[in-house]
Amino acid sequence: MAVAIAFAFLAACGFASGNVLVRVGTQQVPPPTAALLTVLSSMILVVGLGLVLSLDEFKSLSLTAMGWILVMGIMGYPMARVLLITAISMVGAARAVPMSGIQPVIAFTLGVLLLGERPNLLVILGTPVIVAGLFLVMMPRRGPNSGDGVNNVRRLGYLLALGAAATFASRDVISRHVVTDIAAPLVTAALALAVGGVILTVILHRQAVRSIRTLPRNYLLTCSLAGLFQGLAVASLFQALSRAPVTVVSPIYACTPLITLLLVRVFLRRMETIDFLLAVGTLLSVAGVILVILGATG
Repeated sequence: MAVAIAFAFLAACGFASGNVLVRVGTQQVPPPTAALLTVLSSMILVVGLGLVLSLDEFKSLSLTAMGWILVMGIMGYPMARVLLITAISMVGAARAVPMSGIQPVIAFTLGVLLLGERPNLLVILGTPVIVAGLFLVMMPRRGPNSGDGVNNVRRLGYLLALGAAATFASRDVISRHVVTDIAAPLVTAALALAVGGVILTVILHRQAVRSIRTLPRNYLLTCSLAGLFQGLAVASLFQALSRAPVTVVSPIYACTPLITLLLVRVFLRRMETIDFLLAVGTLLSVAGVILVILGATG
């Protein structure tokens, strides 16, 4: 279980770093193009690792495994990744990422209903505490930039972030089934990224070509670098899911918002403001994560 927790935290660090880099890149790069660049760079990294470390597992994949991986790839990348990156570009990383606090609740519910998992009392208590912070993050603020137009953009950004969290949570439940019973974690991560990369390339290749020709290279490279961090995070997440129930793994890497908040405070101070409610809501979510860890290791 300790190894699974370590991989889950590593995933959180990777996702947080990638989210902050995406926030920087989407100043100039449209969210769909940014999503494509992150998925392609993630795919290159994780597929390369998979071919080096798990080549035999690639050769022995069943049709059933390929079917599930296809579903995971569609859910994780053309859907969830695009939704999250669009949300980050609209409301900022510090506000969009805490919306993932809803993810453990969805994963908790699906894990119990579909996988027959039975989390202990601390896990049950920790999951709603994580989500309580979500309401503080979403509470409306008063200020010079709080007009109807800005509020409407923020509401849409929050909704997109919640949609991404729900989709990621559903994928995590499927991932738990696949990496424990059907296919190796690294192979699963690599092929799911490959599916997402191919689909996004087919849909967005024209826009991406125009962006690469016209947009500043440093912003394009920033999005690609974000994908490398997120690729490592995906690989770590699948390793964690292969070792522990989704009702444990999902809340642990839900500490991504706190890490994101710290990185925003250090590196994006001029781009995003962190107010009291945002900080308290994020910390409250992390308190729930601590309960889950205690439940997992107790």
